[in-house]
Amino acid sequence: MIHGLRADPAARRVWTEVQGQLGTSPEQIYGYGAVFDAILLLHRGQAPEALARMAPEPGEVWKSVTWVWLHWYVALRAEAAVLAGSPGARVHLTEARIVVAGNTVAEAMVRRAEALLDGDQRTLLAVADAFDAAGCRYQSARTLVLAGGVEAARGVAELGNLGLTPAAAMAGREDVRTARPVGAVPPAG
Repeated sequence: MIHGLRADPAARRVWTEVQGQLGTSPEQIYGYGAVFDAILLLHRGQAPEALARMAPEPGEVWKSVTWVWLHWYVALRAEAAVLAGSPGARVHLTEARIVVAGNTVAEAMVRRAEALLDGDQRTLLAVADAFDAAGCRYQSARTLVLAGGVEAARGVAELGNLGLTPAAAMAGREDVRTARPVGAVPPAG
């Protein structure tokens, strides 16, 4: 995942080969593997692919994962549903809110997904602050990018500070290099 976030395909390929040699456990398929894959897919703006990666219902995967992976699984699944424009996005949010109760970071991820669905930038900025308070710098920066506008530029800068390469399609709605809505005409001059 990290090699993907750093846009280093050669290092990612080497790691993927090593991982393949270790064998595939249910925890890798449905737990941390699905979580790490979804984070990278969402980072790249590939929400439909992230949602497909997390297609199994949480009730089908919980036996293979520890509780924290299940929390992240359902929170990321809800966000992927929102960003993919899934008609079931609101249902995913409702289910995720129940599963993640008590996990501050996963709760913030679900709040972010709901704010995205509702177009609520104020809540997105509050969620970015919550991620900062929890020490989740990547999630904070991602939230700023998703918030758009001038906040996206701050998020892109923070991703750079973390050594990560912002994906132009991350928000799916903005060109993160310019913090303008995709398709917007650049200012004259």
